[in-house]
Amino acid sequence: MNQQSLEEQQMRQQSDQDLYAGSTPPQSQSADPAPAEVIPATVLVFRDQRKEEIHNYAIVGQTLWNFSPQRTEKIPLSDLDIAATSKVNQDRGVDFHLPDAPEGQ
Repeated sequence: MNQQSLEEQQMRQQSDQDLYAGSTPPQSQSADPAPAEVIPATVLVFRDQRKEEIHNYAIVGQTLWNFSPQRTEKIPLSDLDIAATSKVNQDRGVDFHLPDAPEGQ
């Protein structure tokens, strides 16, 4: 047997041993994705004291856009009790703050 054939045979044997060493090939590992991080809802407190939980929103100017799965809703910030909304979310560990107004406004 030549040197190259001997090396190839040793590599095949090593490869066979690796397959039987109890290691699991990546394809057969659990295909379950990692659980998605659960993000708590943001609570809006309106001036009339009613509350609404929302998950996906943006604040543009003086409007809060609520992007719920059912519909998109425009909520004027003037309809919210900003202090109460900030407090209830802070108590729940949720970050809610209004963007700073640009200079000159």
